[in-house]
Amino acid sequence: DTISHPPTFGMEKPDKNAEEKDSKSEMAVTRVMKALSSNILLTGKVVKGFQRGSKLLGWPTANLDPKAFQGKVDHLEEGVYFGYAKIESDEKVYKTALSIGWNPQFKNKEKTVEAYLVNEFPEDFYDEEMKLMICGHVRAQAKFDSLDSLKDAIKADVDATVKILDTKPYVDLREEDFFK
Repeated sequence: DTISHPPTFGMEKPDKNAEEKDSKSEMAVTRVMKALSSNILLTGKVVKGFQRGSKLLGWPTANLDPKAFQGKVDHLEEGVYFGYAKIESDEKVYKTALSIGWNPQFKNKEKTVEAYLVNEFPEDFYDEEMKLMICGHVRAQAKFDSLDSLKDAIKADVDATVKILDTKPYVDLREEDFFK
């Protein structure tokens, strides 16, 4: 089930350095770290995706089963988000950068929710249950001029995600009952 609840933090208080442009990218990407009006909680199985995250891009992602998010994230702009994730076989809650949408770089025909959990895992965890808490928006999805530009943007997205999730009040959200 998806459960929304009011966040325990102020609305739309971007980090003073959160708006930035990728200097290495061939195109400008603006990041404004913006809290959602309420956290979105999703639970579902990790399914095989297009196998591009780790193999092509070097950023392995956990794809959430579409049944877990159908009709639950439609109100969100396509884009990159920040939050937390937990895998059923692991006690830890991980900082997470998420992509929600059709991935214009690859012209996907179906909407995906792909989570990059900030950790190196020794093996895949397909078919395990994943709990996702979506806390805020990083940037809109974009089509890049090259895969290197996309990789640079993903690195900057993950760096911005880690930075904001290390601040109050976000750092406390991994202790929410949802993850227990």
